[in-house]
Amino acid sequence: MTSSAIDRPDFATRLQTEIRRTGLTAEQLGVARIYDRPRTLATEPNYPHPDSAEKGPDWLNWLPTGHLVGDLSGQEVLLKDLQKLAGEVTTMGSVHHQLTADHSDTAALRLLRAGATLVGASASAEYGTTAYTEPVGFPHPVNPLGAQFMPGGSSGGAAVAVARRLVDIAHATDGGGSIRIPAACCGLAALKPAHDRYRGGFTPTAHGFIAKDIPTTARAYGLHAAMPNSLRVGYTNMGFHSPVPVDPRIAAATAASASLLVTTDAVASVTAAPAPYPPSTFDLFSTVIAARCADLPGTLSPLTAWLRSTGRQVPAWRRRRIEEAICSLDPSDGPWRDFDVIATPTIAHAPPPPGTFSSLSPQDNFAAQTAWTPWGTLWNLMGWAAVTVPLVDPSRVPGRWPISLMLGAVGDRVSESELLGLATLVIDATRVLDPAQLSVGEPSDFGLLGFRAVVQSEGHAAPGGGHGCGCGGAHG
Repeated sequence: MTSSAIDRPDFATRLQTEIRRTGLTAEQLGVARIYDRPRTLATEPNYPHPDSAEKGPDWLNWLPTGHLVGDLSGQEVLLKDLQKLAGEVTTMGSVHHQLTADHSDTAALRLLRAGATLVGASASAEYGTTAYTEPVGFPHPVNPLGAQFMPGGSSGGAAVAVARRLVDIAHATDGGGSIRIPAACCGLAALKPAHDRYRGGFTPTAHGFIAKDIPTTARAYGLHAAMPNSLRVGYTNMGFHSPVPVDPRIAAATAASASLLVTTDAVASVTAAPAPYPPSTFDLFSTVIAARCADLPGTLSPLTAWLRSTGRQVPAWRRRRIEEAICSLDPSDGPWRDFDVIATPTIAHAPPPPGTFSSLSPQDNFAAQTAWTPWGTLWNLMGWAAVTVPLVDPSRVPGRWPISLMLGAVGDRVSESELLGLATLVIDATRVLDPAQLSVGEPSDFGLLGFRAVVQSEGHAAPGGGHGCGCGGAHG
């Protein structure tokens, strides 16, 4: 641990200081709850203590491994409020589903094994099913870039807490963009690691982190940013999953930043990338999303309830066929055979105001989220790595939203380390551009895109959607 880390106030002190400074609640700062005592592997009552004479040399080997994680020793980390930590409350993003966990789940144990000190839970969307974070029955996190911009989801609490420097690293999950979208909304870089989409049957979800900067992101995953060489980059701003066009300002800024990469040794070419598959392919994923929500229990917000109802109409045999069809997709052997990396905007429009999507009918809510995030889900379908990076540091454009570029690996032709290295080159290359042209000063108006709000029934603070997740046990 560095001397600066030793001198830094602990998480609880930082949180109370930020509450006093901003006048916001802990929930509005992204923290669903703070644990009564920090949790480390050594404090867990049912596991061998590091100083126990009974432990053997491999006493930790039985703990779960598998996802990309670095040495988190001494690092205070927030756990997403979809995971279970023994003895602590988990809400699944809804007042209707809170429980006290009787065990720690695999994600929590992996963090503990890596040396993390778990200090609290970050706010999440209900069951991780939306690309925004408005927990049912709780205050929603407030974007530090400006309250007029929603902070994205479903890992919105993690992004807000990190952007506000409450923690340097927060656990997050990404089943359709839920690491990349909130990071982009809050002006952060973030990595969705490659994941095994066949684990336990088809799963679109990767566990990972949102961290304060690229070096910290690399450290959280146990990586070192590496400089690639002579990459073939494909660029497009045509949505894969929605016909709604991208904001012209975002299209221009991301095209310019991608083109500047050819001035580095890392990139040999930047050319137009074709669509990876027909737009109808997204219907397969939306059906799987609904099917994965079929067994969600109890009272749900309108969109999540609609997904559950739709999913219950999908027979098991059809779900298996659809998952097989998804697993047979491989753009790297087709339209993208000549690319190593695909660059797109992370989101097609600036973050709209909070409540924008939850004010829509369930069908329009789902469609509007798809129009907002028409690219990221592909990297969940394929299990490939992708990184989002802001084109300008938020401190250079106060009160404005920094436009974000997504760099997605094509197969295993580029590693997570090389994606992080490429992201650092984007930040360096765009310094020559006008910061105002790399940012947007106002939130998007989805009414102008054809999505009209409807009157919501009382008691529903945050309807669910379908792009932060795969729900039903593999959260976004």
